[in-house]
Amino acid sequence: MEMKKASLLDEKMRFYQEMLIQMVNRVEEAIYQAQHAFRNHDVVLARKVIANDYFIDQLQDMIENDGVRLLISEAPYGHYMRHIIAGMKIVSSLERMGDHASHLAKMATAKEDELCIPFVERISEMALLGATMTRLAVEAFMDVKAEKAIEVAAMDDKMDAERDAINADLFAMQPSSAKEMERILNLFYLTKEMERFGDHVTTICRWIVYMDKGERPRLNGARLTGPAGPIL
Repeated sequence: MEMKKASLLDEKMRFYQEMLIQMVNRVEEAIYQAQHAFRNHDVVLARKVIANDYFIDQLQDMIENDGVRLLISEAPYGHYMRHIIAGMKIVSSLERMGDHASHLAKMATAKEDELCIPFVERISEMALLGATMTRLAVEAFMDVKAEKAIEVAAMDDKMDAERDAINADLFAMQPSSAKEMERILNLFYLTKEMERFGDHVTTICRWIVYMDKGERPRLNGARLTGPAGPIL
């Protein structure tokens, strides 16, 4: 009887994980498309990214509802419970990452001021780094490997450094019109958005470590600075 119950739970957990992976894939696609639209002034693609954010939000609701049902009806234990709890926390970060991709897409313009073109390129590279971190994080999630998650979180240091460098260069700009000033302020905003995207990936990595080790550490680069959650 216990074996049959475990088998049914395993089946439900596979479905739960498949929804999580689907959501990650949608977020990864969104940031790739958003940076392409932003870099290439593709306003049509930008509108598609913005519209598709609705489906990311819907997946969040589905996963959270399924997680609550599993916790109530299955009374999971050990790694099952950690997986469900982590999944419900991860989707919150994924939803915000989808918002950041949508915000990047909203900044796509039909034509870019020549003064700002180098910054568009650099912010696009930040977005691509975020997409790479997302892909590597989902691989760590699928394998439930804390070591992989810690390596991914370390990549956020590069995201932070690039934000600081871009913002310093933007601050040194001397716009010649109100329009240029507005664009520069928008680019400041976007560097913060991309930096936050990396922070959310790092949060996901913390929950992957929790799934594997039963600890929710503070990840700072590749260092574990101490547990911040219970062992179940």
